[in-house]
Amino acid sequence: MVFYSLSDSTFTRLYREEVDTAFSALECILNREKGIYASAELTSGRRLYNAFREFHVKTVDELKALKEKENEKDWYARNIWDANVKSARDFAAEIRGKIGGQTLVITPAPFSARGWTQPEYLAFWEQLLRTRISATWFKADWQYSNGCTFEFAVSADAGLSTFDHHGNPLSSRQAVELIEGAIRDLNSSGFDTTKLRENLARLPIATRA
Repeated sequence: MVFYSLSDSTFTRLYREEVDTAFSALECILNREKGIYASAELTSGRRLYNAFREFHVKTVDELKALKEKENEKDWYARNIWDANVKSARDFAAEIRGKIGGQTLVITPAPFSARGWTQPEYLAFWEQLLRTRISATWFKADWQYSNGCTFEFAVSADAGLSTFDHHGNPLSSRQAVELIEGAIRDLNSSGFDTTKLRENLARLPIATRA
């Protein structure tokens, strides 16, 4: 038996108020502790670029348009977004297994805020990393993801411990080499690497010497 049913009430909030609401929900779980952040590709990354190469397109819009013409309107959702979300959640579960469940692991994959822009999502995760995270783990091939490379730059700037998908320390110098390699690879196919280069530039100059 349900004692209170969810209503259809309409609320109007500022973005900052929505962020505060989301953080208050997280505090119910973290309770003043800091968690581990599982960084994994979602809206960009190697899976997407492999699809670009397979179907000879350069952008998400071109990929979606191609699949719509082939009567596969939900192809992108099934094969890119849903696949990335599942992979990200599996990665978080793997980390929990490796650390023995002693620290909470946060994955951004299930989170959805209707109406938020990509910069607003990034601002939210940046604040999370800077205030409620002690270490960030990066899924394999993270260097191809705009979001993951941004999260590495934030983690490095915030002084967080950073690890690869095996749990080995991942230094800023190693990260620079990986991102530069991804940029060269994607440039060779004519893909847009603007965001990767922006995030690379956010890393300390000393690590790019």
